[in-house]
Amino acid sequence: MTNETIDRILLKNMLPVEVNSLFEVGLYGAFYKLSILMILFIQTFRFAAEPFFFQNKNNSSKQVYADVMKYFIIVTAFVFLVVTTFYDFFIGFLGQSYHDPRGFYVVSILLLANFFLGIYYNLSIWYKLTDKTIFGAYISIFGALITITLNYLLIPYYGFIACALTTLCCYFVMSLISYVFLRKYFPIPYDLKRILFYFSLMIFIFSLVYFDSLGTYIHCLYLLIFLIVVYLMEQPKKSLI
Repeated sequence: MTNETIDRILLKNMLPVEVNSLFEVGLYGAFYKLSILMILFIQTFRFAAEPFFFQNKNNSSKQVYADVMKYFIIVTAFVFLVVTTFYDFFIGFLGQSYHDPRGFYVVSILLLANFFLGIYYNLSIWYKLTDKTIFGAYISIFGALITITLNYLLIPYYGFIACALTTLCCYFVMSLISYVFLRKYFPIPYDLKRILFYFSLMIFIFSLVYFDSLGTYIHCLYLLIFLIVVYLMEQPKKSLI
């Protein structure tokens, strides 16, 4: 809860006096809501995945956990691309006063932050299945320290952009720490090459959408290319015999 809410509390109280802090908090809250598609999917996945993981609590299920992570990455990468590609459409649901040029950057950062939060939920299964849940507390506390420290240092200079960047940093570091402990206590054969490939493809397509001005139809083509690449990579290999 600290990681998810403390940024708005600090934002309200730490902005320079000449800045309308209530307006900035409202603006940031509106941008946060634009990442709701990613958040909804992650929460739905979390509630469904944990019972599934506990029902398959044996070493032979590790490949299943690895496959779940891979397909989770694919779906969340696609959600990230859909929201950023059609940002102008989604921002239309907010009032004209929320059409701030900083919005696209903040929404993109928050989507990426929640992308890593979802990865953390996947990785956290190791300490639940091995009855080492104290590590979950350690990692969460460390994440809270990152959140409080970076927000305290950066909000006076960068406003709610600092909040978004801090959220991304927090969830990325939590995911990284969890992965390091997972390799020691409950190694799962994640297909890192393919996961990194999909992540890189997501960032590459996002960069194309951000830097070019070819219009919505071309951007839709980029999404289609992403789906085609995933299909070609994931389709079962047919026997030549």
